[in-house]
Amino acid sequence: MASDASPAGLVTNGSASGGGTPSGTGSWHAGVLARLREFGPAIGLILVLLVFTAIAGQKMWSTQTMSAISTVASTVAIVAVGVTLLMICGEFDLSVGQNFAFTPIVWTTLFVTNGMNEWLALAIALGCAAFVGVVNGWVTTHFRIPSFITTLGMFFVLQGLNNLLISGRQLIAFEEYPSLDLLGAKLPGTPFYLPLIWMFLIATIAWFVLTRTRIGNWTYATGGKVGPAKAMGVPTDRVKRINFIACSFLAGLAGCMQFAYVRGITQGQGDKYELFAITAAVIGGTSLFGGVGTIWGSIIGAFLLATIQIGLVLSGAPGSFYVTFIGLMLVIVVIANVRLARSGGRQA
Repeated sequence: MASDASPAGLVTNGSASGGGTPSGTGSWHAGVLARLREFGPAIGLILVLLVFTAIAGQKMWSTQTMSAISTVASTVAIVAVGVTLLMICGEFDLSVGQNFAFTPIVWTTLFVTNGMNEWLALAIALGCAAFVGVVNGWVTTHFRIPSFITTLGMFFVLQGLNNLLISGRQLIAFEEYPSLDLLGAKLPGTPFYLPLIWMFLIATIAWFVLTRTRIGNWTYATGGKVGPAKAMGVPTDRVKRINFIACSFLAGLAGCMQFAYVRGITQGQGDKYELFAITAAVIGGTSLFGGVGTIWGSIIGAFLLATIQIGLVLSGAPGSFYVTFIGLMLVIVVIANVRLARSGGRQA
């Protein structure tokens, strides 16, 4: 999947897509599954739909259910796109959940509470989201601190800022605003909302950048083998910083979209979103070790998570069971990916 923009052919088509079985090693089916990393989560999504259809019947395909699944999946997927880009280049961002709440809190505080122009307030809020990525990327690359620690620290910083800005209240937009309609209005004649369209647009752009441009090629190379990548002239630190910024920006944008269709925000809005986004990416075939991953696999992973969440509600299962189920599924998927990669002759 990689582009032809690779410096000196640093990343080949097979490696960028996460797969391929080297000659003489592994099995044919493992090689195919390694190349088509979206295949597994797609089959999983179909099976989950069939199971919950058998349990919940026609309720599973009602307009209310389709609306709930698509709106939950859309925002998780947008965050997961940024997380996927960052994981492919070998880094993590645990602060995306707090950034998911922080950005719309800043936006709402500026234009709803203080009367600032809504578009200027949105630009400032998204600028703040991107700045979080700037800080995360600079600290990680400049001081050589593991991104797990850097972004965990940012998680607590943003959590404190969210508490300070909102003080346990809920911010609500009672009036109609064009910016809210642009980001979160309902699509006429359908049960779906605009974040679904934004999700496909963002995913398409990210897919193109990742598979058809030099920066995408560099992203795979940075997460694959950083030493050889540097030797071939890849600016690995710059690549990581760019992806940190993209990850934070998309998390903030997704938070603004959720606020736009819910018309309300609390400090707990992004609770566990960092875990859901990472889980969606891993389920979609992105490696925890870097160098491997696909955008569309993460999109499918997000829809799988949303379908399970809504399906459990329809089947009458306790709400707390969802997180337990997702945790178990994450471990199982990681084990399966590692075994598949070994049988296919590649690192997961």
